[in-house]
Amino acid sequence: MTTIAPSTPEARQGIRTPMLAFLEGTHDRWLEEARGALDPACQEGAGIWLRWRAIEYLETGFRRRFEREREAVSSLRQHLTEAQVRHLWTGGELMIQLLDGLRHRVGLCQRASLFSALAATVVTALEYWCREVEGSLGRVRWGEVPPESRRLFELITYDPLTQGS
Repeated sequence: MTTIAPSTPEARQGIRTPMLAFLEGTHDRWLEEARGALDPACQEGAGIWLRWRAIEYLETGFRRRFEREREAVSSLRQHLTEAQVRHLWTGGELMIQLLDGLRHRVGLCQRASLFSALAATVVTALEYWCREVEGSLGRVRWGEVPPESRRLFELITYDPLTQGS
């Protein structure tokens, strides 16, 4: 005998709810976090250690989060047009190239103007990425998202390393 789970109005509403509000909220918090890590290091008189901490943030938590979101977005490729796939690929590759360019971080820490230019580019690339994801997937309803993909989207904001686990 099979049991059918009751279908509550709240459950049905969640299935019909587009992803846009979730994506916008997640991205707004992420952009705020990134600016909070990068802006102080770009201020006039900011020292080498502020820039070093900002680079550490970009190389660790920021990069992990970006890679998770890129995987989550990729898992919903069937909901994207070819043009959207190209734009998201381009935005993703740009961000990876910027993050890979941090490998010469000692030089970046010692050159405030070079660091500031890179930080501004990273924030602009992140803004582009976020808006492309929202524009591409915002209309997709949660009921159309497979459970594996939902789990990937949950992992975007949950990071056991920063949550103390």
